[in-house]
Amino acid sequence: MEDREASIKPYFFDIRLYKIDFFTMVVCGKVVVDTDARTVSYDGEVVNLYPKEYDLLLLFLNYPNHVLSYEVIIDKLWDFERIPTHSSIRSHIKSLRQAFKKTNLNEEIIETIHGVGYRLNRLINYHKEAITEISPSLSVMKKFLKAQAIEYLVIDENFLIKSISPLLHDYCDYPNALKVGIDARHAFPEFIGFEEAFDQVRNKEYERFEIQGVARSCNPNRPEYINFYAIADESNLPDKSGERLLFVFFEDASERMIYKQQLVQIENETYLLLESAKREFCLPKVLL
Repeated sequence: MEDREASIKPYFFDIRLYKIDFFTMVVCGKVVVDTDARTVSYDGEVVNLYPKEYDLLLLFLNYPNHVLSYEVIIDKLWDFERIPTHSSIRSHIKSLRQAFKKTNLNEEIIETIHGVGYRLNRLINYHKEAITEISPSLSVMKKFLKAQAIEYLVIDENFLIKSISPLLHDYCDYPNALKVGIDARHAFPEFIGFEEAFDQVRNKEYERFEIQGVARSCNPNRPEYINFYAIADESNLPDKSGERLLFVFFEDASERMIYKQQLVQIENETYLLLESAKREFCLPKVLL
């Protein structure tokens, strides 16, 4: 495990910095962030932030329409050796809110979405320039999926495989069974029992279906953990053979699962330390 973490850590650190440091100047309504000087202002008034609160604000500004979970925030802003507890993240967000309350902002800069995470307050005027929507071509999408280490397969209503991305065998515990025209459940037994859910996605009853954190079984070359996403074509039109096809995407979730496991371990260790300290504090009183 130590060797694996040592090989992952530099990659994770570089990506984290790249995702945060996008722009020299970020403007969101009356909120202005100069990323070179690391200064923040609201309606012309300086907002004093600690380094981690500054990073939090910039993260939410870069994803203004997204709800960010604790795991996503940790992934973007912390490294392996300093993974915070959920309570610590709540404290940072509270400090960020208080800093903006010192200006003439009456609303909470960050909203709490209970049971999910946090989001930039939608009442803040977020101005965008008019952009002509251009859909990416198939070749661009394939390059993007390859860059993100995402593979896919296409199945019909009978779970027969119609198409396979080039490196999908690396995400499969039974690569010998991964062939066009073969039932996908032979290669991915994880699908067994979820046939109804796949049909509901195909029939547009649900937008997508996810299976997260599937552990490796017998293929040593497969990632430790994988996420599956079943998504139907938005048009949901039959192909030339009259079949309605379903796309299943495969994502390497090993790093994310390791983060969660480490976070749970830290919380458990913190709880045990607090319980131990509590017992030591109470023991002298009992003896007296």
